[in-house]
Amino acid sequence: MTPLLAGSSLLLLFLLHSTLLAAQPLETRATVVDSASSLKDGYDYVVIGGGTSGLTVANRLTEDASVSVLVIEYGPLDKLEPGVLVPGVPPPAEYSRNYQSVPQPGLNNKPQAVNSAAVVGGGTVINGMFFNRGSAGDYDNWAKLGNPGWGWKDLLPYFKKVGPRLRALYLAFGTNVHTALSPGNARQCRRKEAHPISETFTPAPKALSAQYPISDDLGPHGTNGPVQCSFPQYQYPVLTWNAIGVPSNPQPNDGRAVDALYGTLSLTAYNQSRCSASTAYYRPIAGKRRNFHLLTLHSVTKILINKDKRATGVQYVSRNDTKTVLTVRAREEVIVAAGAPRSPQLLQVSGIGPRKLLKSLGIEVVQNLPGVGYNFQDQPAMFASVTSRASSNLTSERLTVEDADDYSKYPFPSPDWYFTNQSWVAQQLEIYYQNRTGKTLAFRFPAYPSQAHPSTKGPDTQAYLSGTTVAFLSLQRTTDQYQKIIRSAQKADLQKALPAGADKTVLEGYRAQQSAILANYASADTAVFEVAFLGGATVPLVLTKPLSRGSILVNSSDALADPVFDYRTFQHPADMQVFIEMFKKFRQFVAAEPWKAVGLKEASPGSSVQGDQAIEAAIRNITSSTWSHPVG
Repeated sequence: MTPLLAGSSLLLLFLLHSTLLAAQPLETRATVVDSASSLKDGYDYVVIGGGTSGLTVANRLTEDASVSVLVIEYGPLDKLEPGVLVPGVPPPAEYSRNYQSVPQPGLNNKPQAVNSAAVVGGGTVINGMFFNRGSAGDYDNWAKLGNPGWGWKDLLPYFKKVGPRLRALYLAFGTNVHTALSPGNARQCRRKEAHPISETFTPAPKALSAQYPISDDLGPHGTNGPVQCSFPQYQYPVLTWNAIGVPSNPQPNDGRAVDALYGTLSLTAYNQSRCSASTAYYRPIAGKRRNFHLLTLHSVTKILINKDKRATGVQYVSRNDTKTVLTVRAREEVIVAAGAPRSPQLLQVSGIGPRKLLKSLGIEVVQNLPGVGYNFQDQPAMFASVTSRASSNLTSERLTVEDADDYSKYPFPSPDWYFTNQSWVAQQLEIYYQNRTGKTLAFRFPAYPSQAHPSTKGPDTQAYLSGTTVAFLSLQRTTDQYQKIIRSAQKADLQKALPAGADKTVLEGYRAQQSAILANYASADTAVFEVAFLGGATVPLVLTKPLSRGSILVNSSDALADPVFDYRTFQHPADMQVFIEMFKKFRQFVAAEPWKAVGLKEASPGSSVQGDQAIEAAIRNITSSTWSHPVG
């Protein structure tokens, strides 16, 4: 959930300049275009992918009425159904597009799921809704690696940019979210402050912040933007990390995103519904901007590039007719925002990528860029499980609605009630629909919980719920062996840690990345270990800063064929060393004094697993390559 060095909070945008031609006005307003026949011959900008980055860029570009933009999206526009808007309701499977990796030697040769979204708004429509920033050091690494202007101090003004009128409204109403952020008040302030803002952060209600370590500090936040960020009205009281020396962090968004915390969600405060890139950047302008077209259910198959190496347009096909190839011109730029799994593939089949790979497949080389398709990474996640006296004594049939709220009978407030008692779920959803409260608000289905590739066995097919309670631990907080791990990592053979055939320039970039990440490993202010535990049976243990690197490479010139995904999980030896120490910290957490009252015990991999060698074997057996945060 915290940003990786390569930028998990960013989707890489490749801006390909094209020939400058005169712009043409559009006749229709911003809307979903039903078919390609309704499109113009050309647009100033063609954006490939209507996900988080694509919609954001298109929205900002079309603020200028003289600029025309076409967004081409593989998925549909969502129907605003409960699975999209209501926290705790699983997202529809039709909005995800999932693949499979090659077998992973580091995970006992099991293939792994590669998850992505297939809907306007991308992952923000179906993800786990957790909405947090990384630590300052995470962003500063981006700048150090040759990206000036992307450090923490550079980005913070954009994170917190805020209009004075709405800030005054907060000061007047305090944290009464239903008054201060009613749609009428918010619209009135935005009409008077037309400059672009990004975030609207709504502090937790005072009753909530008084009970839990949650800050109402507006300092690091914006309060007048399209992206909504707030707290659910109910929290489960399971933040017991303090018992093993991990302090609470009431304000994790000010550049120090570590320790135990109650996190914010991408949640609209006044109606407690999901905020996505679609609701933030497309729906508010649909029907209002003449210069914005959105074509859904189509796939771009090639970027057209002229002899001067200028992008002049794209070829694309309908999902219902992949044999009819259509073309649209781009007068200014083609913007590639097709997501981490598909952007490298599209560049490669268009002739941009490693020369040797492209020539072997008969693809004309437009630009030899050896790094395209390399540096693929995700956060390995081990799904451990626990049990308690209460959970082992109460079956689905015996757990009643009264039991769910009676801690003396079931002293382990748990999201597993969502799976074990449908009458309780129905009751809580009824409360939500009536007044936007209820305990399902504290639930959030992490992205793609049960739509993994059907041939993938194990944790990827396991449905579970998480909440807003999470711990982000630095390596120092995780283990007193952190300096030994850093020294060991510095001696690793990085050539062996990279995919075979990686260019020397990829190795040079990788060395620079490792140096920056190991500096984070030595810091007490950046996280390497995440535990998203709400009190249910499943406990995800996540390595947030892996050193292993994989690849996404085409094995066909056909853009509709899946590329070859290779995570190369645990190919850097330090990743396993860190993970073993993470697992030991998890056991320390389970053994904490507060849990003894409910008899909390480790169920999987189980107490019989002892010693580093056995722990490593268990990790390789039940860990997934992905936390659904692919970047590269």
